[in-house]
Amino acid sequence: MAYTGTFWSAVLRALLSLRRDKQLSSLDDEQVVALLPRVESNELTAEQLAELGDLLLAEHSALIGQSLLGYLDFNKMGAVHCYASLSKDIRSALQASENITQAWFQPCETLTLTLSGNSAALLVNTSLPVSLVPFQIAFFLLLFRHLAGRDFEFQQIEVPHNANLGLLAPISKAPVVVVAHEQHHPGMVKLTFAEDWLDRQSFFHSPNLQQILARNFQQYAHQDTENSLLISLLKAFDSVAQPARIRAEGIADQLNMNMSTFRRTLRQENISFSAVLKSYIHEKSVHHLLSGKKVDDVSDLLGFSDRRAFDRSFKEFTGVNPGQLRQVGSRLRFQRGNQALVEISDNLPPLPETINQIIKLPEAQQTVSALVSLIATDPVFQAHIMGKASRAIYGTAPISLQQAIGRNLGVSQVRHLAVLFAAQQFLTVQSVHPDVAKLIDAMLLSHSLFNALFASEYAESQREILNQVVMFGPLSLLLLFHAEHVASKRIYSAWTHSDDFDSFIQQLDAEFNVCLYGASSLLLINWGITSEVNQMLWQLCRGGESQVLQRILFCHSLAFNSLFFENSNCDSVAEGQDKPLTPAQLSIMQSLLERW
Repeated sequence: MAYTGTFWSAVLRALLSLRRDKQLSSLDDEQVVALLPRVESNELTAEQLAELGDLLLAEHSALIGQSLLGYLDFNKMGAVHCYASLSKDIRSALQASENITQAWFQPCETLTLTLSGNSAALLVNTSLPVSLVPFQIAFFLLLFRHLAGRDFEFQQIEVPHNANLGLLAPISKAPVVVVAHEQHHPGMVKLTFAEDWLDRQSFFHSPNLQQILARNFQQYAHQDTENSLLISLLKAFDSVAQPARIRAEGIADQLNMNMSTFRRTLRQENISFSAVLKSYIHEKSVHHLLSGKKVDDVSDLLGFSDRRAFDRSFKEFTGVNPGQLRQVGSRLRFQRGNQALVEISDNLPPLPETINQIIKLPEAQQTVSALVSLIATDPVFQAHIMGKASRAIYGTAPISLQQAIGRNLGVSQVRHLAVLFAAQQFLTVQSVHPDVAKLIDAMLLSHSLFNALFASEYAESQREILNQVVMFGPLSLLLLFHAEHVASKRIYSAWTHSDDFDSFIQQLDAEFNVCLYGASSLLLINWGITSEVNQMLWQLCRGGESQVLQRILFCHSLAFNSLFFENSNCDSVAEGQDKPLTPAQLSIMQSLLERW
């Protein structure tokens, strides 16, 4: 299979996306886009790939190099490179290369790890044109930072002569040594780094997913001849738009064989037609799912009769269901494409002491009097609580903090408000959005809608988790609009030009590779809110297939549409539910929206 073609397609797509975002696009970009299918099918030579890379870099190497690592995506590079990204550490990722017969970037390439003193060196025996070498180095830097942490850095980089140093300089701070090689010797890249990075634990390690990916390239191991029957089969499969509908008779015809000759040839080559076809189909399905396509869309794209047939076939082959794999892909895509969000959330100050005490209050001590005694010591937060409790939606204005908590808000609501208040405090000043307080109000309105319309249908033990998911789900908006986020102004522009909240979320995914709900888990994890809440947030990234998740999405749409998107229609949002609201629920909804 064309793993190297998939890798270089991912590189070119990253460059195209980066150029678009930096407003560098030209007719050259259209030329490259038209050639992407041929790149992915491994039809272009290394020299032709280099020409395309040079075309997109042009005079902007340094500018592009500054952002390149944030645009490269393991999930679009093919099974071999994604397999390495799921290793337990750098050492394991490099050892995996010994078990993978395909080259990482181009045929005839090898990787060798050497140790000397306290340093490790990765030797890449590359056959590529030197102008492509910086992309190889960028990949390894990206991979090693992904596995060992973002502080990873090379100690020294040795490259063949004439490498594109303008691109390389912004990517790594390591000194670059240019080493000339004789023409009859292949180019050698040497990447030196401290040995103790090799065994730093990766938090993305997934042995089960590695097993799934390994199946996709083990099937093609030890095939070193272009004329083998296996290669002919795979090329024939490539010519069929929906591979799940491939039949042996049709492939035999393509290969100009009758069925008797075809079967005999398969036996002679010790090839199982059904095994090769299933592996081919699910190599495609893994790629689509990791890239973010919906399970139903992948099923249709591959030609399965229905979703259940696809689920059954995929689980039989991989051991997991398609939704699980897609969720892992969402996590990886989020981590790689949105390092700026990670850095902003990591650099936020710790929660104020009062807020921290409220959040971590043991369940047995979560009483009105306990909260009153804590909040009374923090006049700013006390004023915030009194202001929220005075809204008409919560009844008559309270005359004391005890009334505000005990009569109007409730204990759990105050604990939720503590988190939102902290986020608002930390992120308002540096926000490109002009009304962070209104964003917080929309989160509160979402919570009120859910409680008024649906909460009574769930057990009390479930409600606390659901309330947190409803209220905190859109919290990452404060990160996305943070002035230090590289795309904050473009994201705010997308917000102002969206017709409704749903279309904004879709644009976040399509253009910025961000799942709103997955990103919210960054703040919550930093502040000690973990487990079920974050699991449900990642389920919302998949579209929310259960009724309760659909209801959460519904409440968010209603709340944000009513407060921010004037052209949206709340009634049409309600009518679009799988289970329409009852007349009584519609009346409650309208009353709540009007009073807010």
